[in-house]
Amino acid sequence: MPGRNPITPLEKWRVVALLGAVLTVAISPAPKARAGIGTIEAHIVKLRSNHGQVICTLFTPADGFPDQSRKGMTMAVPIANRQATCSFKNVRYGNYAIVAFHDENHDGEFNQNWLGMPKEGFGFSDNPGTLRKPAFNDAKFKVSQPVVQVTIKLNYWF
Repeated sequence: MPGRNPITPLEKWRVVALLGAVLTVAISPAPKARAGIGTIEAHIVKLRSNHGQVICTLFTPADGFPDQSRKGMTMAVPIANRQATCSFKNVRYGNYAIVAFHDENHDGEFNQNWLGMPKEGFGFSDNPGTLRKPAFNDAKFKVSQPVVQVTIKLNYWF
């Protein structure tokens, strides 16, 4: 045909490469979920009111459970119907523990009286007793699947 330029070998190669890439993507299996990464859904129950917020902190075995954790592993969530849910996403498979408390006055602090007794509700994953400070192993749970559900029952001393 007059006025039409012939396709060069380089242009043919580019078209073939593009078609090959499109076909490879089209017939490849769907991408798998990242192995070893999950989400923790911590359901906090037995709150005595809807006032304030719930603060949850996620701990690894290397953290100073239950007092010190790495930055970014603490979140505050709203309360509805006297319960709350803290969702920790993109968590590597392994052992964890959670501390949660009911920040009733919304000051971001776990309030205690002058004797060090808790003035706000608190709880731990795996719900160990509250007469002594639990060790990590008392509250640990394992993340070994894409979604792990944990229920934490709060305790109030006053």
